[in-house]
Amino acid sequence: MRFDTPATTNPIDQLKVVGQPTNRIDGPLKTTGTAPYAYERHDAVPNPAYGYVVGSAIAKGRIASIDLEAAKAASGVLAIVTADNAGKLDKGTYNTARLLGGPEIEHYHQAIAVVVAETFEQARAAAELVRVDYGRAEGAFELAGEVGGAVVPKERKPDTAVGDFAGAFAAAPVQLDATYTTPDHAHAMMEPHASIASWQGDKLTLWTANQMVAWSTGDVAKTLGMPAEKVRLISPFTGGR
Repeated sequence: MRFDTPATTNPIDQLKVVGQPTNRIDGPLKTTGTAPYAYERHDAVPNPAYGYVVGSAIAKGRIASIDLEAAKAASGVLAIVTADNAGKLDKGTYNTARLLGGPEIEHYHQAIAVVVAETFEQARAAAELVRVDYGRAEGAFELAGEVGGAVVPKERKPDTAVGDFAGAFAAAPVQLDATYTTPDHAHAMMEPHASIASWQGDKLTLWTANQMVAWSTGDVAKTLGMPAEKVRLISPFTGGR
C-alpha cells in the first residue's frame, strides 16, 4: 500500500473515541464471570456429547497406522472420528491445511482424530489411549520456500531505506543509542477453548469464539460440503485478557 498524499485529520486525531476513558460494553460481564462464552452455553444444546482432539505428534509425514481399540473400549466413549470414517472433507478457502489430517500430515498437532464421549473427562482420558505410528518426511524450513524465493513486487523494488539515517544521526547535536527489552508476552484468554455444535435437520449452528464470522461460516460450509446459508455461527463474546 503506497501513500502519496498527506493524511488529513481523521476521527482518531480528534480523540473522540481513541484516547478517551470509554467503558468497554463487555467489561463488566467478563470481569464478573457472567459473559457466556461458547462453553458456558449449556442451555444451547441439551445433553451434549464431548469431543477431545488428538493432534499429530509430527510436523510432516504420513500416518502409517492408528490403533483405536483401547480408546473405543474406554468408559463413556461414543465414537472416534478420523479421516478414514469422517467422509469427504474439503479444505476451507482461508485454511492453510485440512482441519482433519490423515493419512497425510501437514503440520505439527494437526487434528488426526476426535474422541467423542459422554463427558469431557472421559473423552480426554480415551484420547490418551489412541496409538499412532508415523512415517516421517523431510520438512521445509525456509520461510520463502527456498533461498531467494521470496516474492518481490513486479512494478518496483521494495523500499528498504528512506533518507540518510547514518549521516543524520552522526550530525545530530544529541544522540541516544540504547536497547530496550521486555519480557515475553503470551495471550491468556479468559474464554475456554471450546465450541458447541448443534444440528437441526440439515442445518448447523455453531457457538464459538471467532472474530471472522463470515469467513469461518463459509469455510465450515466448504469443509462439510454444504450450502453456506445452512451454517450459522454465533460468537457473542471473544477473548478478554
